[in-house]
This record gives sequence, structure tokens and C-alpha cells, in this order.
Amino acid sequence: MMKGPYSGLWFLLTVGFAIFFVASAFGGIKLGEIELETTQMYAELTKSHEPVAPVVQEITTESVEVESVVVEEPRYIIDTTPQRILFVGDSMLESLSPRVAAYAKHNGHKLHTVIWYGSTTKAWGTCEKLAGYIAKYNPTFIIVSLGGNEMFVRDIKTRHLEPLKRILEQIGDIPYQWIAPPNWKPDTGINELLAENIPANRLFVSKDLTLARASDKIHPTRVAAYGWFDLIVEWMAENQDYRIKLDKPEVQTSKPDTLEAMAPPQ
Repeated sequence: MMKGPYSGLWFLLTVGFAIFFVASAFGGIKLGEIELETTQMYAELTKSHEPVAPVVQEITTESVEVESVVVEEPRYIIDTTPQRILFVGDSMLESLSPRVAAYAKHNGHKLHTVIWYGSTTKAWGTCEKLAGYIAKYNPTFIIVSLGGNEMFVRDIKTRHLEPLKRILEQIGDIPYQWIAPPNWKPDTGINELLAENIPANRLFVSKDLTLARASDKIHPTRVAAYGWFDLIVEWMAENQDYRIKLDKPEVQTSKPDTLEAMAPPQ
């Protein structure tokens, strides 16, 4: 308690405030004819407060869809075993076969070359010669080079369609590579015929190549033909759906294991 001249006054004020607070709790204070309104102090100090719910920030983890990575199986077969290769076609084989033979020997394959001079898809597709050579050599891979003698055949897509289909039927399930002709002039449809009927991964298109030509201005020179087949091998390594071992040989040429030649069709 405070000491000094005002201690009595402080005591009276404290007691008065206490009486005022208690009285206000019971409805008000009346001094003579004057009634004072109930103070809000008591109500504010004594009212019940609802507990304040803590503010919780709802954290949601969004579901993030992660695309599953599908590792596709290669759409091609790599066969590293020794092959029996049957190489058939027209006179383009004269300059191609030595280079093909070099690849075959270097990679442990057998090569059987059959040249039918002046032949066409119609000639091969209207006889059973191909089926006979397939039966004779039992090839595991076939290379065909045809079309050079059909550069200027009119209505070829109609006239030679069925023979081409027959060739493909004779080949059957044997993996093969078709080499389209190396144009020296615009053709009348042989390249379209081949492209429309042979899978893109088994057809090497040669029409736009710039190749040095022999004296007839038609056949590539031997050196140009060797480079031509090198391009074919590179293409096969990227596109062929049945890939055989064709590592580049150190030597430029070799001889096939067998070579047969036929006179032009009648």
C-alpha cells in the first residue's frame, strides 16, 4: 500500500471501484434516484470465449502423372551367323557381284550369283527359275537387282505387277534386299512399281545416285559399282529389318562361291 498524504484517498478509490464492479455484475448501480447502466467491463472480462481453432494450412500433394517409358524392342533382327546368300538379277550383277563377294568372304558367308542377261521382273515372274535356285542353294538371304531393263516400259505398273508379286511369292519368308535400278534417264514407272510393292526397309532406291558410267552410258563402271554397293550396305545397316553381318572388307573384290549366267529371255 502506498504511504504518504494521499494514501487514504487511494484506499477509498480502490474500495469504490471494487463495489462498482461487483454491483455491475448484478444488473446495475442505483445512487439515490440515479440508476447507472450495467457496465460492459464485467461482461467482457467474464464472458466465455470459444477456443480458437488453430489455422492449419491444408497441404495437398497433387497427383502427378508420370508417363511410363516404354522401351520398344528393335523392329529388326541382327543375324551374325554365316549366311548362304543368293544374288540374282540382270547384267548389273556383272559389276556388283565382285564387291558383294568381297563382303561375303570377309564376313564368312557363301555367295551364289545368278546373272540372267536382259532379264526383267516379267521374265523372272513368269517362270520358276527363282524357285529352282532357291531349292538348289537353300539361301538364308537373297539379294535381287532388277529393273534396269524396264526403264521405258509403258503401263508397267499394270503389265508387270503380277510378275513382281510372283517373284515375291517365290522368295516367301526368306529375308531379302532389293536393289532398284540406277537411272540414267527418267523411267516410266519401274521405281514406283517397286516402291508400291516392296517394303521400304527392303528396297534400296538408286535412281538419284550420281555414278560414273561405262562406255554404254548405262552400266556403272566397276569402281562406281563397288561404291554403289558400299552405299547399299550402309543403308542396310540403318534400314534393313533383317540385318546380316556385313563388315567392310579390306580387299575390294573377290569371287562368288558359284556363278551362273543365262542368255537373255526370248
